[in-house]
Amino acid sequence: MRRTQIYLQDTVYEQLKHKSKIIGVSISELIRRAVEKELNKPSGNEARAFFDALSPLQSYTTTEPEQYVDDIRSRSRILNPEE
Repeated sequence: MRRTQIYLQDTVYEQLKHKSKIIGVSISELIRRAVEKELNKPSGNEARAFFDALSPLQSYTTTEPEQYVDDIRSRSRILNPEE
């Protein structure tokens, strides 16, 4: 682990101090957790790649939404119990 210094606004420091007392960890530990959480978040590019990989959804590009819903409703045993 490396030691480092950072400058924080007074309001941010006070919030960290308060939260660290509530959850029972040091301010340093709270900052480490927040930094790790931020660094482990997927970037926008990773999220875009994820949604681009959903190509099976392309099979619905020519489907009219209203017609699709009407077809499902027409086969529904709940909406059409007598059939």
